[in-house]
Amino acid sequence: MLSGSGMRRIHVLLFLLFTSNLLHAQPLRIGVSETILSLPLYVAQAEGLFKKRGVDVALVKCVGGNRCMKNMLAGQTDLATATELPVVFNSFERSDFAILTSFVSTSNDVKVLARRKMNVSQPSELEGKKLGYVKGTASQYVLDSVLVYSGVDPSTVTPVAITPETALQALAKAEVDAVCIWEPYASRIQRELASEVRLVPTPKLYTETFNLIAMKPVIKTRPRDLEMILLALKDSTEFINKNPGKAKTLLAERFDIPMAIVNSIFNDYRYNLSVNRSLTRTMEGQARWAVREGHVDSVLTQPNYNSYVYPGLLKKADPGAVSLP
Repeated sequence: MLSGSGMRRIHVLLFLLFTSNLLHAQPLRIGVSETILSLPLYVAQAEGLFKKRGVDVALVKCVGGNRCMKNMLAGQTDLATATELPVVFNSFERSDFAILTSFVSTSNDVKVLARRKMNVSQPSELEGKKLGYVKGTASQYVLDSVLVYSGVDPSTVTPVAITPETALQALAKAEVDAVCIWEPYASRIQRELASEVRLVPTPKLYTETFNLIAMKPVIKTRPRDLEMILLALKDSTEFINKNPGKAKTLLAERFDIPMAIVNSIFNDYRYNLSVNRSLTRTMEGQARWAVREGHVDSVLTQPNYNSYVYPGLLKKADPGAVSLP
């Protein structure tokens, strides 16, 4: 017969087993930014690719990768989708998350749109203007990069913080002279305001990636499920590349965008899984920019971004997609 201490140990083990099974029974919540960059997640859901890989996933809508990151860090989701910028900004304060994979790259997602009355036909003419941007996102980084490259001192413009949802209204009401915003918001503005706005041609200075980011405790406790999510995303990117017509239809329906617009921008995006050295180099450069421009306290130490990338699961799911040690 077991002693009292032996029975207690059995009860503890049974409790741990029960809670572990309960934890693994819960769907993994992914904060998915409402953007064209998130297409692989939408396809995986629509085509049943998560189910095919035997993983239970709940997609949680959010507007902008910065909000997706914020929600994840607040415990509202287990994973998030975002560009590198929200990773960089949050890396100065905490280190309990990591990028599992990039799943799309583009150099033409973020666009500059100006009110036609401002007579802005090139970036150098943005000098002295009121410019709307989304703080802590690729919008902020791209706008600053374009200004500097075009010889415009950022201190000569008036920056106005906006949200993706208010970008159109800000232009329509002349609260700003131009905005820097990503798709599909850029296309919606062009469609709604038509001849009232002009797309400002900008140099392609930055290739942004959209990434799947996870909390490190989730990486530790549910690696198998995360590996299956990566396999589902691999399936999804392959589906997009083999079936562009179906992928375009899904985008057009989801974002209520005319197919003509989808056709005009679809090839700006390259969908495939990857983790490579250019990802960490990009984050290092963005961190230096954030400190230099005063977006981050200069007394803070720049993190080592190798610790913010976790390639191990992608190596299992798609070994050829990883070029990091």
